[in-house]
Amino acid sequence: MNTAMYLRKSRAEELSDTVEETLKRHREILTKYAIQNGLTITGIYEEVISGESLYARPKMLELMEAVEQGQYDAVLCMDIDRLGRGTMSDQGIILETLKNAGVKIITPRKIYDLNNEMDETYTEFETFLARQELKAIKRRMQRGIRKSIEEGGYLSNAPYGYRKTTQNKHPTLAVNEEEARFVRLIFELYVHQSMGCQQIADTLNALGAKPHRAACFGRTSVLKILKNQVYIGKIVWNQKSRIRHGSREVITIKNSEENWTVVDGIHPPILDPELFRQAQAIRASRSRPPVKSEKTENPLAGLVYCANCGTRMQRQILPNGVQRLLCPRRGCMASSSLPLVEKTVLNNLKARLGEPVLLLEPLPSPRETADTSLLVSVETQKRTVLHQLETLHDLLEQGVYDTQTFLSRQNALNQKLEELKQLEFKLKSISHINYYKISNKTIDFFSFYWNGSSLQKNRILKALIQKIIYRKQKGAPASQFLLDIYLKPFYPS
Repeated sequence: MNTAMYLRKSRAEELSDTVEETLKRHREILTKYAIQNGLTITGIYEEVISGESLYARPKMLELMEAVEQGQYDAVLCMDIDRLGRGTMSDQGIILETLKNAGVKIITPRKIYDLNNEMDETYTEFETFLARQELKAIKRRMQRGIRKSIEEGGYLSNAPYGYRKTTQNKHPTLAVNEEEARFVRLIFELYVHQSMGCQQIADTLNALGAKPHRAACFGRTSVLKILKNQVYIGKIVWNQKSRIRHGSREVITIKNSEENWTVVDGIHPPILDPELFRQAQAIRASRSRPPVKSEKTENPLAGLVYCANCGTRMQRQILPNGVQRLLCPRRGCMASSSLPLVEKTVLNNLKARLGEPVLLLEPLPSPRETADTSLLVSVETQKRTVLHQLETLHDLLEQGVYDTQTFLSRQNALNQKLEELKQLEFKLKSISHINYYKISNKTIDFFSFYWNGSSLQKNRILKALIQKIIYRKQKGAPASQFLLDIYLKPFYPS
């Protein structure tokens, strides 16, 4: 009987033994059982991770795929809850996959045949008990976390300027003076030199400062430091809540400040509270809440892409009211006047299509259904990878992954996410497109265009143009930019 051995241990369980000791003991027990009962172990799947989420368990996903391909007759594990004790949907996927493939679950205590009604009922009952036990464990962990925070402990990743340590068995922070001097500099430049976040980031990078989890400082990382009360000796908890939708999607929402938990930490402060207070007052005065509007002000919105990084170009309004088209990545590509780029696009269309332009009528794409299903699949995979990336930080904080494993896994997931984004872009911009036929009717296209609103202009251009690639050398004159304009395919009527 071809059998897969599955070993899983959560670091939150069996704290009396190390992970290595527990897995080694389980492996020896299961190997001895397999030899005594004539089982042929043809695959071993081993991981150290919580059994709560199926989609954060790569080895279990590999096992499920192998089961579906008919590689195994049975799965050998220490107990039924080793397969998972997460949500009902996750457990249902595992059990249904094993049942449909006719694969038995073998434990040293009992053999489960899911196609036997009694065994199936018994399995469902045991998985129910496993879920209840997991909930109890999570409640105890939450109580422990809250108690540690109320006593001034710090549980998350060490912020810039600190390193993790313990004090009287409480997790806390110790000052990293090499980084702390840059933290003080940030606040000094912001409060006393009136520098903005991007200017401060550029200054830090020029001085050789390196953030913990990025190649260089940016405006967002500086702003995060300016807002962090940990630098005045406070612990802030419950700023965000995570709401799970199904087994994969997790939505993070920001809680209102009155619901935050703010206590005095046992760690030493880096900043003077008055300097921090002044920084918050300046930040509040500079803050501009986003205005939610359905109105499109950029006629080229969603059409123009940077030739360097592939990012969509954005519209920027300068203090004097001038509109610029720029790449959102700082220093990536020289910007240009938005009206000038728009006029160049229209002149290009006039040269290629003539005036007046024939009216176009949409044709259904024969590949539309297939391309839509591909896009849905890619979007689903993107959500899964994003969830895995978010889970990674929790696993690092819980000690499931060490820093090296975390970075390796993070790089792999980021690479996969980038590949999925590129595939999605290709499907949207190349395969999943609208086809048009030329109508017998004509229209004075350019007169109609210039009399329209920005939203109407944008819709007209999107009916004709697939995408525009923008490039411009730094220091080049205003009009010296290049546009590669890709029109949508047209069929004769």
